[in-house]
Formats: sequence, structure tokens, C-alpha cells
Amino acid sequence: MLALTMSACGGGGGGNPAETGASQETADRVTIAIASDEGTLTPFTNQTGYPGNNLVKLIFDTLAVVKGDDVVGLLAEEIETADNQTWTLPLRDGLTWHDGEELTADDVVFSVEFYRDHAEGDSAIDVSMIEEVSADSGTVTMVLDRPDPEFPRMVLADMAILPEHLWADVKKVGEAGTDLAIGSGPYVLDSYDNASGYTLTANPDYVPGEVKVDTIEVAVIPEESTQFAALRTGEIDMSTRIVPPQQLEQLQSQPDIEVVEGTEFASTLLLFNNDRPPFDDPAVRRAITQAIDTQDLLDTALLGSGTLGSPGFIHPASPMAAAGGSPYDVDAANAALDELGAEPGGDGVRVLDGEAMSFDLLVQSTATDRLRSAELIREMLAEVGIEVKISSMESDSLDAKVWPDYDVAQGRNYDMSMWGWSAPVMLSSGNIAQLLYSDPAEGSLNVVGFADPETDAVLDALGAEETLEGRITAAADVQARIAEQAPWVTLYYRDGAYAFRSDTYGGWTWQDGKSALNGFSFVAYDL
Repeated sequence: MLALTMSACGGGGGGNPAETGASQETADRVTIAIASDEGTLTPFTNQTGYPGNNLVKLIFDTLAVVKGDDVVGLLAEEIETADNQTWTLPLRDGLTWHDGEELTADDVVFSVEFYRDHAEGDSAIDVSMIEEVSADSGTVTMVLDRPDPEFPRMVLADMAILPEHLWADVKKVGEAGTDLAIGSGPYVLDSYDNASGYTLTANPDYVPGEVKVDTIEVAVIPEESTQFAALRTGEIDMSTRIVPPQQLEQLQSQPDIEVVEGTEFASTLLLFNNDRPPFDDPAVRRAITQAIDTQDLLDTALLGSGTLGSPGFIHPASPMAAAGGSPYDVDAANAALDELGAEPGGDGVRVLDGEAMSFDLLVQSTATDRLRSAELIREMLAEVGIEVKISSMESDSLDAKVWPDYDVAQGRNYDMSMWGWSAPVMLSSGNIAQLLYSDPAEGSLNVVGFADPETDAVLDALGAEETLEGRITAAADVQARIAEQAPWVTLYYRDGAYAFRSDTYGGWTWQDGKSALNGFSFVAYDL
């Protein structure tokens, strides 16, 4: 299967529908609820990775798609390579854009160059590794600057293809309107209101498969409790919020409500601002890491519905993951702080280099498990003489402090923050490198401001590996550096559980990293 079997990156999905009994496998209309407006649903204007990017990918197709543990063609009929460096992509016949124009190989070439020229924002796709891209009739050829066995997953399955005839003159991608939300995917954006939501209608000319739901209504319902109440009454048919473990049994007991579950691979982290003292000292970061009982967080905040965080960051279910366990050792944490000269003050809070070890911890106000975890972390750090003040904030305000304008070169303004990265970051060694590189141009996801020349060298060695097997070996060195340097604490990885009304539609299909809101839930693909 050449280099396209990607199980070493943590798995995929698509193909195992929820156990839905006598539930409906097609539907005229399905209403799903999201928590906030997701912009105009172009590849540059969605507000979140989930569920925003998931909705975008219903409108804009990619060249490939993750199916199970493989990456297979979507717009591309096949994905061919002999050396992991030159990739040949013959396109399917009969592809069209939603406006009826033909989708050609030239559109793919344009898309690559457009992303190269607009490498900004949360949804930017890194195509810098593509040295040459060309079109010959209905076939696209991409030549990389080096062999990369993860290229299909990192780029081909993530890069939404753009219509050149609509995007050629676009300069400010962040201002793209709904007139540019015209793709080749299974759904057409029919209407949009930034307060109430979206209407998506089935693309009657969709080539890769048969669309199973005629209309998807997307309703904006900010409050978690209101979403689940609407689900119980039948006002919505699916909630894009993870069902809190505390509510799972109650929801499942409701008539005609079922839950689709799976491994999310997304991480939940405690970030340190590595630019700011005392977090610029890895010894301080390691001591704090030792003081946090991640098993307690998992058991208490998630009721065990997840996987314990790995000190090396990579999800333990991935063959790329290195062996490891929780570094929790409160005695060792106290000893390490003593050795650093952090002496208790009159109020019991340690003082280091003349400054009290009292820090703000930012938490997204709508994230129930993160709020509870922050409270537990506050108690745990108090045991070693560190004071934590929790600041609950709405998502945009928190992002502006941690990742202003999605540009790490702008710096950051926080002590500690609860944070998370979605599955694509977790499943690709290239994206993991972006979390750590010192240079913002390479470390475009380095929201902690971590800078370490030795780690940069280890990342270079990882990227130079030409086979998946070589990357697995090199990834162990990266994870050892993460565990030793502790730029953040990987707390846990949540399991996903999403509730839906099976009396309306039961075709929800799990895809690792995209939950149940993905193309496989709505399309019977011919892949």
C-alpha cells in the first residue's frame, strides 16, 4: 500500500457507523447545533478547528481523505508514489464546482500556490515542502523538497481545493464572504446568518459518492445545557458538544437518543509561558509537572472517559508514542522547588528570585472539564506552595492572549493556560514539530514560546527521515526532549461522545480526529 498506510500516526476513521438499531440511514433534513458562529465557511474564515473546519470540509473537498488507518483518494482517483517524494494524483472524471464550472488539475495547482502565498491564520495549510506542482491533462504531480511519508495525511487530506476562477483575485483571505464559499464537496452553502446559523443542501452532482441527507440545518446554540435540552425535545437532531461524562447515562436513557463514541486524539494541556520567568526555567516547569496528578484529573474531571496524558505528548494509541508514565511525585516536586531556592513566604506561597510564585491560569469559560481540571490543579499546586488564580474567559479573549491573531511571532500574554490541540496536530510529526521549533517561521504553533537549540536539532533529524519506520524511531527522541524540557503538561486526551436522535437520522459514523461531524456521516462514498 506504498506509504499510505498511516496507522503509525494514530489511526483514522470512517467506516464504522454508530450502532443505531432501527434508526434512519437517510433523511430529508437534519439539524445540528454548534456553540458559536463559524464565519462564512471558507477555508480561511472558520473560527475553530472543530466544528468549524468540519463544516468547511463538507463544502470544500480535499484531494484525499483519511479512511480507517489509510489515506485514500477523494478528488484524486489514486495517490501514487515510488519514493515518498514525487506524488502523482490523477483526478476523478466529471468533477465540478458548485456553480457548475469544471474542476481541473489547474485548480489544484492554483490552490497549492494560493496557500503558499497566504500562509496565515488558524486554517493556513503549510505547503512549503512542495517544491514543484504541475498539471498534465487530468493529473497533478507534486514534487517535495525531501521524501515525506506523512504527506498524504498532513497535506493531501487537509488542503481544501479552491476554484481558481473565484479565488484568483482574492487578496484578504480573512474577509472572504459567502460568495467564495463555493467548493466541490457534498454540500452547498445555501444560506448563512451569523446569529442563527447555516443551511447546507446536498450537491446533486457530487462525484465521489451518494449524499444521504438532503439538507443540514446548523443552529447556533451557545449554552451546553440548552443544546442538550433541544436534543431531548427534538428541536435539534445532533449536538456537536461532547456529552459530559456526568450526563452520558441520563441522555442515553432518553427515548430515541443514542450516542456515537470514539477516540478523539485531541489533547488537553496546561501551557506555560516559556518566555516569562520563572517558566523560562525548565527546572521550574518540571517541578510543576511533578506536582500535578493527571490520573486524578482524568478520574475526576472526565470520570475516566479518556486516556492519561503522555509526558512525550503523542497519544499512547499511536505506534509513534514512546513508553512513559505519569511523572507525578509531589515529594520530588517539593524537593526540586527547595533546590531552586523557592522558599515559603509568610502566607505559605513560595518566593523565587524575590517574586511570589502566584500565577494566573486562563480557562475557557464554556469548557466544563477544563474548568474542573483547573480547580484541581489549583489545589495540587497549593500543596507545593504555588498559588493559582483561575481566570475564566470566553474563547476569543483567551485566544487573544495565548495566540494573538494566530501568529506566534506576536508573542503571548499569560502565565499558564488550559489549552488543547485537535487530532491533526496529534497525528503528524510535522505538526508536532511546529509546536516546538524556536523560529516562529517553523514553529507556527509554538504558543508557549519554547526555544531550545537541542530540540531544534532533534526535530531536524525527525523531518529528515524518509520512511515512516524511521520517523517512529526519531519521534522517540522528540518525546524524550518534551518530557525533559516540559514546555507544557499533557494532562489527558478526552474520549468523544456525541448524542443524536436516531429517530431522525442514524447514519453518524466516527472518524478519528473529526468525531461524527464528517463526510462519512453524510455520504456513501465510492472510495
